[in-house]
Amino acid sequence: MRLLRLLVALSLAAVLAACSKSQPANTEVLIASAASLRGVMPELMGAYAQGHPNEKLTVSYGASGDLRQQVEGGAPIDVVVFASGKPVDDLVTGHYADGATRKVVATNQLVLIGPKGGKPYTWATLDTVPAAEKIAVGDPKTVPAGQYAQEALEKLGKWAALKDHLVFGNDVAAVLAYARRGEVAAAIVYKTETRGIGDIALLEELKGDVAPRVEVVAAVTTAAKASAQARAFVDFLGTGDAQRILASFGFGAP
Repeated sequence: MRLLRLLVALSLAAVLAACSKSQPANTEVLIASAASLRGVMPELMGAYAQGHPNEKLTVSYGASGDLRQQVEGGAPIDVVVFASGKPVDDLVTGHYADGATRKVVATNQLVLIGPKGGKPYTWATLDTVPAAEKIAVGDPKTVPAGQYAQEALEKLGKWAALKDHLVFGNDVAAVLAYARRGEVAAAIVYKTETRGIGDIALLEELKGDVAPRVEVVAAVTTAAKASAQARAFVDFLGTGDAQRILASFGFGAP
C-alpha cells in the first residue's frame, strides 16, 4: 500500500513538472513612455495583453528628453513611446534605437489653458499678461510640449516678450498642475491633457501655420532584451484596436 502511494505521488509530481515546463514564463517588456500618455497607456497595455498572455508589460513615465537620457545611460528599456520624433531620432542616430522600428503612432495638438474663472487670454493676447503673472510651459530642454510651445511662440513673435513670464514644468503633467492650482495666468499643454479636467478653462486651440505638428513616436531600443515582444507591441500601436483607444483619449491619427 505504501509503495502504491509512493508511485502515485511520484507520478503526480512528474505530471506537474511536465505541465510547469509546458507553460512559458512571462516575458517582461519595459516601456519608457512620455508623461502625456499616462492616461491612455494603461488602456493600450491592457488591450495588447489580451492577445499576449505570456508577456508582462511594465511602464515608466517621464519627460521624453529625460527618458532618452536614461536609455543612453544604459537603462534596461525595450520600447520608447515619446511625445516627439526628435528624442527618438536622437536615439536612432546614436544607435540606441532601431530606426527600422520607428513608428508615428498618433498626433496631438497644443492648447492654451488657464485657471477656471481666470482672465481668458488667447494666443494673440498672451504678451499682455501683467508683469507679476506667470505662464507655465514644459522645459524646452527635455519636454517636447515645451519645445512645441517655444516653436509656436517664436512663430507668433511672442517668445522673447514672454521669457520673463515663463515658469517651466519638468513634464506636461507638471505644467497642467500649475494651471489647476491657479498658480499661473495661463499654461500651454496638449489638448489630450484637458480631457476630463473640470478645474481649468480651455482658452484656445492652436491652429494654422503656426501650429507645430505634434507626433507620438515609438521605437524599439537596440539593447532590448525582449526584442521580439517589443517589436510586437510597437506594431500593435498601429493597429485599428490601438488607434480606436488613442482616439477615445483625444489623440489624432498618425
